Amino acid sequence: MTELFHRLQRVAPTGVSVLLTGESGTGKELVAETIHSLSAGREEPFVAVNCGAIPATLVEAELFGYERGSFTGAVRSQAGYFERAGRGTLFLDEAGEMPPEMQVKLLRALESRRFYRVGGERDIPLQARVVAATNQALAENRFRADLLYRLAVFHLHIPPLRRRGEDVYLLAQCFLDRLNEAEGSNKGFSVDSMRYLQEHSWPGNVRELYNTVQRAFILADDEVDLRGASEYGADIAEPGVTADCAVTFRQGMSLSAIERVVIKETLRRCSGNKTRTAAVLGISVKTLYNKLNEYRALD
Repeated sequence: MTELFHRLQRVAPTGVSVLLTGESGTGKELVAETIHSLSAGREEPFVAVNCGAIPATLVEAELFGYERGSFTGAVRSQAGYFERAGRGTLFLDEAGEMPPEMQVKLLRALESRRFYRVGGERDIPLQARVVAATNQALAENRFRADLLYRLAVFHLHIPPLRRRGEDVYLLAQCFLDRLNEAEGSNKGFSVDSMRYLQEHSWPGNVRELYNTVQRAFILADDEVDLRGASEYGADIAEPGVTADCAVTFRQGMSLSAIERVVIKETLRRCSGNKTRTAAVLGISVKTLYNKLNEYRALD
C-alpha cells in the first residue's frame, strides 16, 4: 500500500489519464478519489460513472450531454458527466463495458480535448481529468487498443485485499473512524475482531470489508465485533455450492433473484425482526416492507 500511495502522489499532480485495474471490490473508486484529492483540481467536482450500468443507447447522451429535441424525450438540454466534472476528475468505472462505437467517440474526445453534446453544433472543451477502471485483465478486456493506450498514460494495478495483509487493519480502522465521526460515537474493535481481520480471506475485497465493519458498527453497543457481524452477511458461493450461511447463488441468477435470497436469509437470521434486518441490509424499514410485499405477491 505504501508503494501504491507513493505512485499516487507522483501521478496525481500531473493531470494525465490513469487506468486502474484490479478485481471487483478492491477499492478502485477509493484510489480514484485519492488521486483527485491530491490533484490540482481537488476543489473541483469528482464525478463517478459506472459505464456498465448505462444502457448502450444512452451512453453518449449521459457522458456528453444532449440538446433539447435531439431525441424522443429530450424536452430540455442536459449537461453530461464530462461537463459536470468541470476541471475536476471524471471516474469511468468499468470503461471497457462501453459499446465499441462509443469507445471511438471517447477516444476522439480525449485526443482533441473537445466534444459535442448529442444534437449539438457547438464544441465544448474537455477540461476534466479522466481516470478509468476495469476489473478485467488487460489481455482479456474489451477496450479498443488505441483507447487503452490513451487511457493508460499511467497504469496502476490494485491487488486484492488477501495480498495486502498489512492494509486490512488500516482500512478497517479508517472505516470505523468515519462511522464514529458520522454518528458522534467512540466505538472500538474487540480483541477477537483484530484476529478476524487477519484470518478472513476477504473474497469481496474492500467492499466486503467495509460492509462487515458497517454491520458490526450497527449491531455494537460498545465493542465492534466483526466475527459476530459476519453471520448477517451473505456469503457468495461458487455456482452450485452452498456456503456456510445456507445462501446459494447459481450462475445465471438475476439481480432481483439474488436480492430476494439475501433479504429473506437476513430476515431469517434476524429472527424475523424487520427493524434489525433493515439496519443490517442498510435500507429503510419502509423499503424492506415494500420488498417483502412484492415477494408475497409473486409467491
